[in-house]
Amino acid sequence: MQLIADILDFNDNPEALSDRIKKTSVDWDTFVTVGSKHLMLPALYCQLKAKRLLPLIPDDLTIYLEEIASINRGRNEVLLAEAREISELFNKEQINHVFIKGMALIAGHTFKDHAERMIGDIDILIAENQLNTAFDILTQHGYSDTVDSILERKRHRHLPRQISPEKFGAIELHSDILTYKYKHLITSDKVLNNKRIIDGIALPSLEDAIKTAVYAFQINDKAHLYGYFSFKTIYDCLALQLLTQPSLLKQLSEEKHSQSFLLISSVFFKGLKPWKSSLYSKLLKRYYTLSFQNSILGNLLHSLVKHLIFLHIRLLLVFKSQHYRSFILRNKTIIKNK
Repeated sequence: MQLIADILDFNDNPEALSDRIKKTSVDWDTFVTVGSKHLMLPALYCQLKAKRLLPLIPDDLTIYLEEIASINRGRNEVLLAEAREISELFNKEQINHVFIKGMALIAGHTFKDHAERMIGDIDILIAENQLNTAFDILTQHGYSDTVDSILERKRHRHLPRQISPEKFGAIELHSDILTYKYKHLITSDKVLNNKRIIDGIALPSLEDAIKTAVYAFQINDKAHLYGYFSFKTIYDCLALQLLTQPSLLKQLSEEKHSQSFLLISSVFFKGLKPWKSSLYSKLLKRYYTLSFQNSILGNLLHSLVKHLIFLHIRLLLVFKSQHYRSFILRNKTIIKNK
């Protein structure tokens, strides 16, 4: 984990890394497993290449990483072309929008190589009063297939995913970046008002892009609850130059979700240590590091916490969501009939 962190670090450290790799018996199979789990193999290849370290890793691994990076580069360039088409379409229809998350990083030239960042959907934040109009426009232009959630759409932050059989990327139109309870942490109006235009594509400001990366991981992906660690989110923040923005670092250190992100990240990236830390964030960090000190106990605790939180969330849905209750009853009937 520390070796991966040091390779991904944007600090100019090739000599120290070279000596370390030469003097250490690196388990390259585990290196690939961890890198793949965090969706970082293309980024690892790009950084190993930039730091002139590829001659120090096995030849077959170099070929493997180069092939993955090449595939991801080609995929991202197709997605970027599709994002430009959508941008032109929305601009023509005067839809107030901004691309967020992975596509914003690629379109904003955040990385030197388009291969570095793996992207899922093309996420776009839309002014709330134009959300349904934007959805209809995409439907009329071929994005007619949808993938919906089992949960009701009330207060949901994005519409059903839209897919075109003629296009590579699925589209998610967002009215908010975060879940309803925490959307005040990064408001849609602020992101739309602060947007930048690069090569004709609307992108969030650097500060908003960093906040989106951190809070989407901590809140939407529940990392703050489970004590998750993400090389991808950290890498995004480093690429967006978080370390050169002390005022933003201080601001993130004050809020509980971003504070715990910074403290857990500082296990392997010392520069991300928050200016202050609460008892809860310290407990999360301890909980995370326990998995390295005692993997058996750490895995048991993680499984217990995960199941308890999952049960809590599902019970709330049963009591609060008619849509979810109907989904359960419908599937129970299907299973019974089978």
